[in-house]
Amino acid sequence: MVNTLWRVVIIFLQLFIGLLLGWIPAYALGIGNGWELVAIAIGNTLGIWGIGVLGALLRHRFETHQAIISLIGTLVGGLVGVLIILMTPAIGFAQLLYPLVGGIVGYYASVLLSRGATSN
Repeated sequence: MVNTLWRVVIIFLQLFIGLLLGWIPAYALGIGNGWELVAIAIGNTLGIWGIGVLGALLRHRFETHQAIISLIGTLVGGLVGVLIILMTPAIGFAQLLYPLVGGIVGYYASVLLSRGATSN
């Protein structure tokens, strides 16, 4: 039960901090002309990955190779979210959440895949 609660809190913080780090710097610096998508994806990646690493440190489960793999997975997921934005017609504000969702999926997919690969 406690482990599940920790996981829910970490995921909520990853989404919240990722959203803040994606949006605030991009709009505070006035980045535009499509480059805001890259800035948002990078901010989302840093927020999701940073909180994930902090959670692993607090739970005494930090491993350096896991942190590197999860960073790559989070970055790839965020960039896939940006590519989906570029390939689909504009549907409004919700579309700008694709890099955030892609980043969180990339983070947890890389964690699960790397754990499966090391357990064999």
